[in-house]
Amino acid sequence: MKEVFDLRGRVALVTGGSRGLGFGIAQGLAEAGCSVVVASRNLEEASEAAQKLTEKYGVETMAFRCDVSNYEEVKKLLEAVKEKFGKLDTVVNAAGINRRHPAEEFPLDEFRQVIEVNLFGTYYVCREAFSLLRESDNPSIINIGSLTVEEVTMPNISAYAASKGGVASLTKALAKEWGRYGIRVNVIAPGWYRTKMTEAVFSDPEKLDYMLKRIPLGRTGVPEDLKGVAVFLASEEAKYVTGQIIFVDGGWTAN
Repeated sequence: MKEVFDLRGRVALVTGGSRGLGFGIAQGLAEAGCSVVVASRNLEEASEAAQKLTEKYGVETMAFRCDVSNYEEVKKLLEAVKEKFGKLDTVVNAAGINRRHPAEEFPLDEFRQVIEVNLFGTYYVCREAFSLLRESDNPSIINIGSLTVEEVTMPNISAYAASKGGVASLTKALAKEWGRYGIRVNVIAPGWYRTKMTEAVFSDPEKLDYMLKRIPLGRTGVPEDLKGVAVFLASEEAKYVTGQIIFVDGGWTAN
């Protein structure tokens, strides 16, 4: 089975890959032998993450500073990928932000920022990666959704919920449109994972207790929990899987 999920000789781009869920996925891809481009708004963090992957897994990596909400920066990112590797097989759109405000008071500039990073950023990367992906013999796009795709359980995240709902719909649209080129497009929808983005929720004892009681597996997730499904979606074994939303949530959505 190790040979089935062998990604040696392949190249993956992971936006938001310097920490949190993005880095967890990048680790899984690197562990499977894939070369990894780590993109982040913070070049120092991206460089540190790329170095860790190379040192631990012996794969070729590249770090690149990119704000995915800036289309020109995304274009430069994909140009750099083409120049260094000459190919691209997998794209993971893990870059994302959240802002918390009551819907009726949500600052419009912050609402717009969340949409631009989470939704527009995902589209920009997919759009610019298209020409490289269509040349791959197993092209895969993995977008990151959330529990809000299935249900919204927390107040004050209307912008985030809207952006992730858009990502889910965009994923299905691209899966249908780009299937003719063999490009598979899927969503990984994480449950509750402790990251910098979710720290406000995890630091609230009542909310944490509520989460733990509702998760059948009895614990919240860690970034490494996403490695397996990401490697699967990037592998030959997922060649007939596209347009799907895969929840990795410890059973939260089973309730």
